[in-house]
Amino acid sequence: MLDNNRLAQEMFNLSKDYWLTTMNLMTGWQKQNEKMWNNLLEQGVVAQQEGRKMLQEWLNGVRQTQEQYNNLMEDTWEKAGTVFGTTPKTGK
Repeated sequence: MLDNNRLAQEMFNLSKDYWLTTMNLMTGWQKQNEKMWNNLLEQGVVAQQEGRKMLQEWLNGVRQTQEQYNNLMEDTWEKAGTVFGTTPKTGK
């Protein structure tokens, strides 16, 4: 017999796992992107001081925004998980 609560919980878990996988991929991409730009900065390809400063601020801003979004979503998943009496896995 179909258990609607179990089905809803499984769908919730599937969505949560999809989100965690996506966040892990985005975090990996961000780290690789930072390595690339830092190598360019260190090797002098972006030699002007103003350009270096702007690029570093941009990288810091992107990382900070990603972390804020990740924390917000983890809180949201945790709150949503209380419906099923479970606590979600975290992406950290």
